[in-house]
Amino acid sequence: MRHSLALVGLPGAGKSTVGALVAQRLRVHFIDLDVALEAKHHQRVRDLFAGRGEAWFRDEELALTRTLLAQHPAVWAPGGGWITSAAVRDAIAGRVTTVYLQVSPEESIRRLASDLDARPLLSGQDPTATLNNLLAAREAFYLQSNHIVSTGLMTPDAVADTIVALAER
Repeated sequence: MRHSLALVGLPGAGKSTVGALVAQRLRVHFIDLDVALEAKHHQRVRDLFAGRGEAWFRDEELALTRTLLAQHPAVWAPGGGWITSAAVRDAIAGRVTTVYLQVSPEESIRRLASDLDARPLLSGQDPTATLNNLLAAREAFYLQSNHIVSTGLMTPDAVADTIVALAER
């Protein structure tokens, strides 16, 4: 693998689940950016968002992205809003292959049903409406990815196989 591979998409698209499978198959490291930021700051993403705000969090994602760019290629699972940052897009241009894991907001909610409270942007009263709004705001950025994989009817293994095939081309 010449470049790192970043999986982008809505919460619930499968970035963490599929990312771990892809990394295992490609024999590279898997990095969940949210988990890395939680370890660095000893707080959950939800608490970081609440205490320091989204702008601070996006700056931390950018700093971590720049650190990761200096390391060996790996599979990354960033948060759903990571790719919306112009600074992130500039930093990764030509250096990271992006794959948009496309999923409907309804499927995302089904997948996240037991974990909604841990998601800072989805812990409100109507998570489906929130996801629809997030998709409307972010989809143009997701669609700029190098590859698009529709995950709605696929198992995580099938999605991982598809991404591995794309990465090995």
